[in-house]
Amino acid sequence: MLDLPKVTNEIYTRTFPLLHESDPTLKLEPKPWIFGENPDPQRMRMIMLENMVAHKGLGLSANQIGMPVQVFSMYVTDEDGIVCFNPKIVGESDEKVVMKEGCLSFPELYLKIQRPKEIWVKYQNADGDIINAHFEDLAARIFHHEMDHMMGKTFIDKVSRVFLQSARRKQKKLLRKGRQNGRTD
Repeated sequence: MLDLPKVTNEIYTRTFPLLHESDPTLKLEPKPWIFGENPDPQRMRMIMLENMVAHKGLGLSANQIGMPVQVFSMYVTDEDGIVCFNPKIVGESDEKVVMKEGCLSFPELYLKIQRPKEIWVKYQNADGDIINAHFEDLAARIFHHEMDHMMGKTFIDKVSRVFLQSARRKQKKLLRKGRQNGRTD
């Protein structure tokens, strides 16, 4: 059973620290969310949305904040965020798109990743309802990226060692530059 923070004075959540890329939790396949056994899914929904916003992400997997369950949040539009419990990809388009991606657990690391332009998915919302959806472009990419986390994979698993080494050199420069400019995130 998952231990969620206690509700006090109407405050439902708190910001959890992001796990560093070296944390073994990110390489483990999270367990399914069991409605009726795990704590309040509405509270989990709020935790995921508020942490995604606090960490300035387009998506956030529960295992990235130390909760090894199959739950993630993501933006579908600039303003609308959703939380997916027990998500699955049920179909993908043949058309692929290569774009630069980052990941909150890998600060300042950006990799060109090929992903399907469109995907068809199934997940449960916080009420336990099964949702069938179709995403394309950026929303499809975000869902797919977060689904990788649901399988204990990260975006570095999708590139060659040569490309990763090159990106790591750029990452070091960006991190150094950020520290020089007083950034701490």
